[in-house]
Amino acid sequence: MATARRTARVELDERLVSRARAQARDDDDEIIEDALSRYLLERLLDNTQQRSNLGEEEATRLAVEELHAMRRERDAAA
Repeated sequence: MATARRTARVELDERLVSRARAQARDDDDEIIEDALSRYLLERLLDNTQQRSNLGEEEATRLAVEELHAMRRERDAAA
């Protein structure tokens, strides 16, 4: 399934962006998408842990699996 894309203007701390660029081999938009995906998965993990009997290790494993699935889906759409 193709993901709809749109341009969004954001203001970011210049030092933070420079550090991300220095450590990544991706384009700026990929860095931001990855950061947003990680943030959303972290929130999902927090919410899931609050509502379930999963331990931190199992919940982390599930979150990592979802992150990998999201990346495969994104890469397939590219």
